Formats: sequence, C-alpha cells, structure tokens
Amino acid sequence: MTRGDELVAELQQQAGDALRVVAEYDREGYEIRYVREGVGARLDNRAEAIHRNLVLEGISREHLEDLFDAGELHCSMHRFDEVTAFHFAEREYEGLFVSVDSDVDIPLASFTDTCWRSL
Repeated sequence: MTRGDELVAELQQQAGDALRVVAEYDREGYEIRYVREGVGARLDNRAEAIHRNLVLEGISREHLEDLFDAGELHCSMHRFDEVTAFHFAEREYEGLFVSVDSDVDIPLASFTDTCWRSL
C-alpha cells in the first residue's frame, strides 16, 4: 500500500462516504489519490484552476505564519454549500488538497492532523 493509499484509507475511516477528493500537488501539476464516484466530471472541469490557486496560496504561507505569529500553518479550509475543501501547503509549491461533503460532521483536529502527517 502506498503512502497515498494509506492516507485515503485513514480519511475514509474518518469521513466515510463523504470523502470527495484527495490530491497531492507540486509546481508542475497534481496527482489524484482518490476521487469519489460521481465527482470526477466536476473535478475534470475545475482541477487546473484549483491547482493554480493552491500554488498561489502556498506561496503566501510564510506571510500568514509571520502575520499571525502562531506557529506553523497547517491548513486552510473553505466551506461551501456542497463542499468543504482543505488545503495543506507543505512548501511554497507543494501540498495536499482534500475535500468532503459540507454536511458531514468530522473531527476537525484529528482529520487535519491525519492529512498534515501524510506530507
């Protein structure tokens, strides 16, 4: 089992069927580790734009750490009507993107720690 497969299995234990997408990215592109059935077409239409945005957010990571002076930034979260998206910027141009259904009640600290530890 690869590191990506292990992460997906752990996140499925925590989020169940609400897990939508797990993807790792770098400056050049992204690798989808998991996409839930029925989400793929939507992802195909938006993946490139989301990737560009994640890279831009990663560039600002150091600035946010300095601004808040609260330690290392682990993730950002965006909650929409249908999707809650988590962005874990490991370095300026590398990170992890995970999304779940917005109506799922997940244990935030353990869910995000699982993601962060995988980087």
